[in-house]
Amino acid sequence: VGFFFNCINKKKKEAAQRNIKVSLRTDTLNVVKLGDTLVIYESTCRGCAYESSTAFAVKDSFDIVKLLRVETIDNNSPDMAGGSVSKHLILVPVKSGKAILKMYKFWKGIPSDMNDSLPFTPYQIEVRN
Repeated sequence: VGFFFNCINKKKKEAAQRNIKVSLRTDTLNVVKLGDTLVIYESTCRGCAYESSTAFAVKDSFDIVKLLRVETIDNNSPDMAGGSVSKHLILVPVKSGKAILKMYKFWKGIPSDMNDSLPFTPYQIEVRN
């Protein structure tokens, strides 16, 4: 019976090692592996005109990373007005290489000038096998 449990635990440990979440940082070279899941943590105001219209785009010159989805997490009480909601950008590397990843945050459908979508946050990234 002990051997059976050891076998199951080993498989769970191996599966967990294959799916590592890496929080990307702007102040360093982010070295990741092809099997990793990458996360960029952002936020937007809660209950304001921007909440529903906040959008993100991720680009790098070599197309080594793909934006998989954006998760919205609201840890505030439902009766609370204002505050902020977390936005977790989930990315996956699709091939190995080195590039500067540019993350754009903009508000669609809100009257503004084009400069709102021009600023970006750079992330240096190296994807290894």
